[in-house]
Amino acid sequence: MRDFETSKPIFQQIIDRILLTIAMGELAPGEKMPSVRELALEYRVNPNTMQKSLLKLEEMGYLHTQRAVGRQVTTDTEKIAGLKNKRPVQITEKYLLDMLECGVEGEDILKHIRKVLGIPETVRVTHYMQPHKSRERKK
Repeated sequence: MRDFETSKPIFQQIIDRILLTIAMGELAPGEKMPSVRELALEYRVNPNTMQKSLLKLEEMGYLHTQRAVGRQVTTDTEKIAGLKNKRPVQITEKYLLDMLECGVEGEDILKHIRKVLGIPETVRVTHYMQPHKSRERKK
């Protein structure tokens, strides 16, 4: 597991990482979660910190605990779909805030995006972008 940022509480970063694994489908709806101790070892954190993160995820409705079964990912596919839709917005917001903190604004941000994607200034971005494989229609 990679290092944690110093600007955000560790338990919140764990929540963000687990939400990402749920959104990406790495943790399937209804899947049993590893134990607190196993997760604490994996994330290299104190078990109390991990427990705090998991309890918060339960409060948020992404995990639930059943007696004799353990902690599982929600089976609410609408909730998970909402998470998938929310994540790109969060990433974009963070990117824009980081760019603004660096003193990069407006059109210059777009220039950097074009440069990274290899899109010439004369081409409209909407005409250049190809659909992502996961969004292509299945025949």
